[in-house]
Amino acid sequence: MGSLLDEIAIPPEPAPLPGWVGGLPDGRLRVADIERGGQRLGPFTARWQATPNSLTVSPLGLTIGQISARGELVWEAAGNADTLSRARLELDGRDLGTALERLGQTAVIQSAETRVTSQLAWPGAPWQFALERSRGSVEVELRDGRFVNIASTPARLVGLLNLDNLVRRLRLDFSDVTGQGTAFDRVSGAATLYGGILETQGPLVVEGPATRFTLDGRVDLARRELDQRLEVTVPISRNLPLAAVIAGAPVVGGALFIADRLFGDAIDRVTRIHYRVRGPWTAPQISVESAE
Repeated sequence: MGSLLDEIAIPPEPAPLPGWVGGLPDGRLRVADIERGGQRLGPFTARWQATPNSLTVSPLGLTIGQISARGELVWEAAGNADTLSRARLELDGRDLGTALERLGQTAVIQSAETRVTSQLAWPGAPWQFALERSRGSVEVELRDGRFVNIASTPARLVGLLNLDNLVRRLRLDFSDVTGQGTAFDRVSGAATLYGGILETQGPLVVEGPATRFTLDGRVDLARRELDQRLEVTVPISRNLPLAAVIAGAPVVGGALFIADRLFGDAIDRVTRIHYRVRGPWTAPQISVESAE
């Protein structure tokens, strides 16, 4: 199955609200299983109400892997024979990767807890969703997971900066960069969507066992291009001495241990690095802007 982004990239001509909507009786529907591209989704539940100018589906629910999607969908007249669809959805559950797999996509993220809230609006019928014509917002919080798309440059960059893996680096062992991906404790952030552009509202924060980094900027979903500012905070004083001793460099470890006792958090503040990430997301250009 192709990319889900490819399926929703082309904006169709908006469909008018059919005349029969006003005479549609209220009702409900439950489907135990839905098959899409060889993958099973469900159960699916919906309850709808209609007026001459709108069709409202609320509540709306669908189970996708370990994720439950709940919310409402409204299709309404917008004047001059135009129509508008509005959706409010909440995703709640465990592993987000299972939902991606059920949708026929690569599971680029694994998580123990997932919570996503979104509001979207687009011209036309509910089935005419297209990125370039949509507007809305999304908030996300993931816990105890892993980025597993190790083929991407940003994922490799994060792995190289994760000091939990420093011992492997000193031993010239890069198996984690080409194997399991990069672990995180928490991912949180918010963004707006307009014209196929996803723009962060405040930075997206990724907190790991030993590293914290933020991403702030824009993602062109239609063109698949990045324009992001990446800030990495690496608490060397808390990690490097032990790692260096284990790797067989006790002198380095001892020196940093003494410096930590003398200067405390000052060492941590020196380990903030700012990068610029631009270009196609399959091979973006990453350059250092500054360091503190």
